[in-house]
Amino acid sequence: MKRLPYFACLLLLASSNLAQSHAPKSPSKLPDQKRFEIRVNPFLDLYFYVHRLRSSDQRRPSIDGLAQAIEAARETPLYQPLIDLRIFSCENAAEAEQAFSQLPETFTTRQGEVIPLREKAIHLARSLAKIEKPFTDKIWPQHRRSIELAGARISEKLAPKQEEVFRYFTKYLGVQMADYTVPIYLVAEGPWPAALTVTGKDANHGVCVINVDANPGSDLFMALLHESIHALDAETSGSGNVLTEFQNLLAKNGFEKNDPVFTNAPHFLVFIQAVETVRRFVDSSYQPYDQGVFVRPGLAPLLSIEKPIWIDYLDGKLSREEALKTMVAAFVKDRKTAVPQKSP
Repeated sequence: MKRLPYFACLLLLASSNLAQSHAPKSPSKLPDQKRFEIRVNPFLDLYFYVHRLRSSDQRRPSIDGLAQAIEAARETPLYQPLIDLRIFSCENAAEAEQAFSQLPETFTTRQGEVIPLREKAIHLARSLAKIEKPFTDKIWPQHRRSIELAGARISEKLAPKQEEVFRYFTKYLGVQMADYTVPIYLVAEGPWPAALTVTGKDANHGVCVINVDANPGSDLFMALLHESIHALDAETSGSGNVLTEFQNLLAKNGFEKNDPVFTNAPHFLVFIQAVETVRRFVDSSYQPYDQGVFVRPGLAPLLSIEKPIWIDYLDGKLSREEALKTMVAAFVKDRKTAVPQKSP
């Protein structure tokens, strides 16, 4: 199954996405507003494809310069060139090189290593320029077909219900409806994670990327809703946002920002809400709770606490306040029982 890498990395991204605190936007007054827009960008597909090959042992196509492009991708962080959002408007490697020339000169990794980000990214763009034509001729037709098939499934199953679906999850998550249509870029192949949301440095707007190859069946709909939640969370992380309230309540009960519960529990709620939205509106047979992130040893306890409580809330058996307080109380109790008691 390819679902596990997708879930795993999203948890790593959660702390930065959920910790943002922006002023809430006014609710949309357009009931027929498009809630998401599917977009396709061949150059973006190439960017993610090369990053995929850098961390994969799959057979590589015979393209002159591909090995050099893969090596350049291996030396360049996947996320940092995305953060300013300029790459999403680039149609080719030449435009990407210009965009990358505006990146910070250096970037410090979590391990403390200082990378010459601008230099590496420009080198990557120049390497991609050398393989654009053969990629377009040999690889893109197949990739485009995969993307078109995924887009057709979204258009058939999810798009007609987008208004009620978005109103459902925004209501229960307290994410006010923003006058913002979430951009969803589909790519055929990509590295870990298989779905992500990027927000700009100077804007709250979120842009989502979904790897269709790693999100088969109704996972595709769940990934789209999951990332849309992150995008709207960035737009509306003010008062009333459940994800923000959850973290604040955890902090008040002694959970520090580096605590796994503080980092992962609110984000796990995004998984549950996205799954339940798919189950209730798109595919009633969708049951991913016995695989992937939901059964990982370190994360499975989150499911055992959050799922029954949140479903009771969705079913009207609990208020939002009661649901949050009950979950936090359970985490506090679990933490106390996990700590060895000293002898008197």
